[in-house]
Amino acid sequence: MVKQDALMESLSSNLHGFLNQIQGGLSVPDKKFLREGLVGLVRAGHPIVCQMAREVPDQRSKYASRVKRLDLHLAAKSDFDERVKQRLPAVWLPLVTEDTPLILDLSDLAKPLAEKMDYLATVRDGSTGKLVNGYWLVEMYASIGPKNPFPILMEPFSHQEPICPGQNPIVIDAVHRVFTLTDGRGVLVVDRGGDARVFLDDWLDNAYRFVVRLRGDRDLMRFYAVSERLSSDGQ
Repeated sequence: MVKQDALMESLSSNLHGFLNQIQGGLSVPDKKFLREGLVGLVRAGHPIVCQMAREVPDQRSKYASRVKRLDLHLAAKSDFDERVKQRLPAVWLPLVTEDTPLILDLSDLAKPLAEKMDYLATVRDGSTGKLVNGYWLVEMYASIGPKNPFPILMEPFSHQEPICPGQNPIVIDAVHRVFTLTDGRGVLVVDRGGDARVFLDDWLDNAYRFVVRLRGDRDLMRFYAVSERLSSDGQ
């Protein structure tokens, strides 16, 4: 337990340095919510408001007040999310080189007890292997050092949402946005599921550099047009 507490303290300390880089331009209440929300999430290990509020280091306010404050901020309609997203690339973009692995992963947000959340879909819980309510999650990470990869994109989606174009278009759009930000720098790395024809065609058409794990019964072959000179020499 002592080691776990020390790990949490280390994560919280590093998180404060990260927050200082992305909270510029936010109001004081937004800065407080960002700090309390992320620190509470890291310490609790679950995106459950009551557990996050219990782990918030600031114990000067009552527990019920912390829960209410987090809950109200999460439910408020504002441009908070977009403003934070706009600040994030400034943190990781300078660290991406031509050969930086950009790791694409499809995961899930399992919500087995949820019943009234909007557009709940059936997903396979990666922890238990069971089919439960939840949301799919497209994630991308930049491997910029020997330690943990740096998260650069993480967005949930549900095929139950009326405007959802489907999983493949969402994944392709995520890759496009990241490579647009990097100006083509980086090497896309995909494990299982990345060898779908629709993905390979798009990445080849856009001249992305990529490493993909192919299924055992598949091969990827690229044919190049032969110049007229070579053709005539061959004749």
